[in-house]
Amino acid sequence: MFPRRTAFGLYPLLALWAFVVFAARAGIDIAVYTETVQWIAQPLAQQEADKLIAALEGKPGIDSIVNIGMQDLAAWTEQHTVKNGHHIIVLYGDFPPTIYPQGNAEPDGSLAEEFLDAGNTFANSNDYFFWGLNGRNQEGGLQNMMDIPGITMWDDNTPMTATAEGKKYMPNTLPDKYTVDRPFHVDQIAGTDWELEIAFGSNTGDQSGTRCDPCIIHNTQTDGRLIQVFQTNGLEQKEGEGLAEIILNYYLEAVDALPVEPKGKLSTTWADLKIGR
Repeated sequence: MFPRRTAFGLYPLLALWAFVVFAARAGIDIAVYTETVQWIAQPLAQQEADKLIAALEGKPGIDSIVNIGMQDLAAWTEQHTVKNGHHIIVLYGDFPPTIYPQGNAEPDGSLAEEFLDAGNTFANSNDYFFWGLNGRNQEGGLQNMMDIPGITMWDDNTPMTATAEGKKYMPNTLPDKYTVDRPFHVDQIAGTDWELEIAFGSNTGDQSGTRCDPCIIHNTQTDGRLIQVFQTNGLEQKEGEGLAEIILNYYLEAVDALPVEPKGKLSTTWADLKIGR
């Protein structure tokens, strides 16, 4: 006897089989912004962006990746301000005023802050996170975006050492020893909603350092994240390829964006259905 059709015109066994095979977690979208940059020439930033895009296109967990201009980024940001979407905006040293009005004119409620607070992510290379071209925001950009008065990113030529995690997740792009000019100050997030999720490089070479870069900072309340990758002036450090390794080797699994693996489930499901018929 064949299985009975449902009211939807599907055989229940076939419908369940299709669900098991094709079920997948939601992937992420990525916007790469290179129209204005800082501490890196725009053509070089575009080269790094091209390497990032080439490495990520078509990979499991990546739904789309676009190289986008300043005006279109505002619409993209608003469209992707979804709860725990884990979408990423990639910056190369500038923070476009179409998503965060210059001069800290909108310290709360900007498109950028709403995007981050919904549980999405910014990644930045080269200059100070959220500083803005020619210092249009200065320290206030980071302080307003993180809601942490007084947090800064100073110290030129800060020595960094790759951590064990850095060697694991960035095996092709992270030197054992290097310097950065705007490390993240881990000690300045103590007592806030933010925490160090992972340091790929730090001033101590492990997860206990007070300075890190590359690293991921995570908001435990909003699920928003900041990924910084080589915030260094005038030194080529594989920003695009390094970020690609972080996303592919760590981030996608961390935010549960990889497709569900159906193997091992199908035979059990069919067996259980046959017994219960």
